[in-house]
Amino acid sequence: MKHHFEKIFLGLLTLLGLGMIPVWFRKRPRKDWTIVFLLAGFLAGMLDLYVTAHKLVRYPNQILKKLDISLLFDYLLLPNIGVLYNQFSYKSGFWMAMLKSFMFSIPMTIVEYQLEKRTNLVIWRKWNWFYNLTSITAFLWIERGFIAFIRKFSNPRFALINKLKKKRSTLLKQNTVYPK
Repeated sequence: MKHHFEKIFLGLLTLLGLGMIPVWFRKRPRKDWTIVFLLAGFLAGMLDLYVTAHKLVRYPNQILKKLDISLLFDYLLLPNIGVLYNQFSYKSGFWMAMLKSFMFSIPMTIVEYQLEKRTNLVIWRKWNWFYNLTSITAFLWIERGFIAFIRKFSNPRFALINKLKKKRSTLLKQNTVYPK
């Protein structure tokens, strides 16, 4: 009975994760949200490989049993949460964005703690709620810092190529001799 509930719960989480994508994709700038989603999936996958390889966390019941990582969490749920956090803190200053990350990491930690205690979906071996909270919070901060870095240097005011083009055009205008 418990195993059946876990499969249904995983199915509902999958539907929730897939249903969240159109919600965040409607907001602009879509390029930024897509980058955040893909980056989060990549980073979460890499970090989960490390955590499971060192036997800190185990996922006994999952959609694909041949893998040690949680595909659902790493590539769908956490990336969606990362995008929603970035949208929620988009216009926030540094400190406010840091505080807002706890609005996402605390509920995620509570849910994962309850799943660890009441189901067989996740087993924390050398892991606890504090490690979970700090890793999710740091993950959200890293994601936000990365997209802020991309925004800053993809902005035309900061692009070196645009600066060089402007400089070249002003030099050409200064050196141009107009025929009479």
